[in-house]
Amino acid sequence: MNYQELTREQLIQALEEVEKTAEREREKRKKWENIAKKVKADYENYKKREDDRKKRWKEKTEKELAKELISVMDNLERAIMSANEDSTILQGVKMVADQLYETLEKKGLQRIDAEGEEFDPRIHNAVDTEENGEENRVVEEKRKGYMYKDQVLRESEVVVGKKAQES
Repeated sequence: MNYQELTREQLIQALEEVEKTAEREREKRKKWENIAKKVKADYENYKKREDDRKKRWKEKTEKELAKELISVMDNLERAIMSANEDSTILQGVKMVADQLYETLEKKGLQRIDAEGEEFDPRIHNAVDTEENGEENRVVEEKRKGYMYKDQVLRESEVVVGKKAQES
């Protein structure tokens, strides 16, 4: 059909049809843009949840590994304490113990400083008391305690001072 052969009314009607079609197409485009925005937002939220889940899983596995390796560190320390001071093997065991602790420290493990500190039942486990005038102070550490980031993995087993009782 040649547009030059159309009457004015027919041209107006054709133009209105084109405008209606264009409006329908704009509405479809808006609808698909909204769907695309929702899908993108859902994907971003999914990605954040997955990243958080992976981070929690990694921390949990590192914490569990650190918890298991504490007993290895205890055994290395026992070996160091019972070895002959002049032994070259002792130096090797000390190096292994230091390397193990440094590796775990990089992952978030920390020793709990106990001796000389004020007794804190959240991080210390009192196994005995000693009369020495140092009320509520740790006077001896029987077994080292450890923390992973801000969580106690194992409390320090300690002897707590108390004032001497007057007779």
